[in-house]
Amino acid sequence: MRNNFLIILLVLLGWIIMKYLLLGNVSFENSFKYGFLYHGTALVTLAIIATTSGIRSMKNTPGFLVGFKHVAKSVIIYALGATLSVGIWHHVIVKKATHARLESLKVSISTHFESEADFQEESIKSNLGGDMTLSDWVTSQHEAADIFYSAKAQISLTLMVYLVLGVFMSFIASLLWTKVWGTQQITSNPR
Repeated sequence: MRNNFLIILLVLLGWIIMKYLLLGNVSFENSFKYGFLYHGTALVTLAIIATTSGIRSMKNTPGFLVGFKHVAKSVIIYALGATLSVGIWHHVIVKKATHARLESLKVSISTHFESEADFQEESIKSNLGGDMTLSDWVTSQHEAADIFYSAKAQISLTLMVYLVLGVFMSFIASLLWTKVWGTQQITSNPR
């Protein structure tokens, strides 16, 4: 377990280094996408490493739940660490860049429609309802952007996504290990 914890810390440090190297070299959105892909790949890799570790350390193939707990332990710890690293990155380390991206988004929202007439025309086409004004729409979109870029919302959504992905990966890995591969003996046959 101690080795797994060290691996998790090193992988999280790798993510921070990758994000630092991407600063100024790729757009905010691409950096976000690459970070998500990094964490997703790490979750899959950690599930494989935990499965391999279980195969090597356990004499017999365990039941599904025991295998699942063995794999999920490392994967869920990583999901929690990944969520924490995303929160620290976006709301502590590059707080100004995150805020600048939010302000840029708000400007884009504010200038999306040239006039009230353009908004009403699009509103009718998109079935948004005829009683909303351009000002109301801009205000609601700014509020939505504020919520999405808030630390609480971003950390909550990130945690939910990484936990769901991690539990799914753990399920698949333990299912393959305990029910499909059969690399270990199910019962020992002492002679």
